Amino acid sequence: MKTDSPFTRPWVSQVHNRWLQIAVPNFLESIGINFNTSFFEALSTCSETEDPYTNSIWKIIPNSLIPAGVLHCYPKKVESSWVIWEEWFSLNGEIHHHILSNHAFASEQGTWTPEADDQDHPVEVLGLTWHYENLTDFRPALFAQAGI
Repeated sequence: MKTDSPFTRPWVSQVHNRWLQIAVPNFLESIGINFNTSFFEALSTCSETEDPYTNSIWKIIPNSLIPAGVLHCYPKKVESSWVIWEEWFSLNGEIHHHILSNHAFASEQGTWTPEADDQDHPVEVLGLTWHYENLTDFRPALFAQAGI
């Protein structure tokens, strides 16, 4: 039996605190995602010694088409190096977990380019072409070692 607390790694505690600060557990439950099994367990069991999302921002952003808003985990800055951006939301009764990358990847389902004046997405991702996949696994991809 594993006895080490995941919170012995400072970054795990920081991510968990950020999620609590922005009410991620309540948001996820409101759209039909179990916070404990999809997020907390993925965070707790992640074997990384450093936060794989260290260059990302977790934020729930209002959306003109989605009343509950969208949980985003997006890059602080997008350069030419590979980055991902994830979003979780419910639309028309269907839960979505999109993973998007500024580089092509094997399981991508298409590309999407938000307009420069888009009000529904983080400013940091606007005007760029993103390769995307709609995952059925709701865990953050870099914690779950899933996705790309």
